Amino acid sequence: MINRFLSIVFFCIITLSVLGQDQMVHREVLGKIKDSRLNELSGIVASRKMPNMFWTHNDSGDSARIFLIDSQAKLRCIVSLEGVDAVDVEDIAWYEQDGKSYLLLADIGDNRGVRQDIQLYHFEEPACREGEAYVTIPQQAIKRINMRYEDKARDAEALFVDPTDKKAYLIAKRDLRVGVYPIDFQHAPSGSSLSLKRSLTLPMTFITAADISTDGSHIIIKNIGQVFLWQRTKGMSIHETLVQPPRSLYYRPEPQGEAICFGANDYVFYTVSERPLGLEAYLYRYQMQTSPSLH
Repeated sequence: MINRFLSIVFFCIITLSVLGQDQMVHREVLGKIKDSRLNELSGIVASRKMPNMFWTHNDSGDSARIFLIDSQAKLRCIVSLEGVDAVDVEDIAWYEQDGKSYLLLADIGDNRGVRQDIQLYHFEEPACREGEAYVTIPQQAIKRINMRYEDKARDAEALFVDPTDKKAYLIAKRDLRVGVYPIDFQHAPSGSSLSLKRSLTLPMTFITAADISTDGSHIIIKNIGQVFLWQRTKGMSIHETLVQPPRSLYYRPEPQGEAICFGANDYVFYTVSERPLGLEAYLYRYQMQTSPSLH
């Protein structure tokens, strides 16, 4: 815990020297995280099956489960993953395949850099009925992918799935210049092992979350102190997009903000935080006042 707070202090200092924030963004508090089980929220994604709902999860120390919260941050349903032993789940992403909505749970955290393998778990997005408090996804409905970095173990907390090329993109956290790692997970059979190779390096550090808009036209990445937005022109790859200079969006740092996602469109994004030392955490909605272009 002490090391994590020292990291926060360090990064707050170095962010003073980077790009200024775009002020054309309005922040709104949607609701306070009140349920004691939502104590270390580390990832969030908008539900595609249930409007105005979000999937979120805790990181290390929790069981393999995800939480459905509404737009007031109220817990609606708990979904458990049967047969999954979670180590340090750090992000959750959405993708569509054959007309169905799927979730990708990223067990990729490694604070000490000692994990030989990290995992992805993907499964069809559940639909929690009104009043249904608990749901279990059977083990046979969950696909597990093991992954290993080609050079060394490292910590990561950010991942998204490109709707165009159908690959997941993992972004490392602690390197002074973080790497981006493409993952062709949809073609890998359950239980297989993939090698993670860096395809791109970003001139930033302490990345804690990322997401891509539903149509793939915008990518959002956050660290402890800032939020960055990339606009993607039709036909551009993820690599071609991320080598461009991003737009820095207005963002007020949270106690330990490690989660971000787009809403139904790319003019809105949401954040939520862990609750270190019992500090209060909220679900925030950020509305961009102008078109999210870089011009």
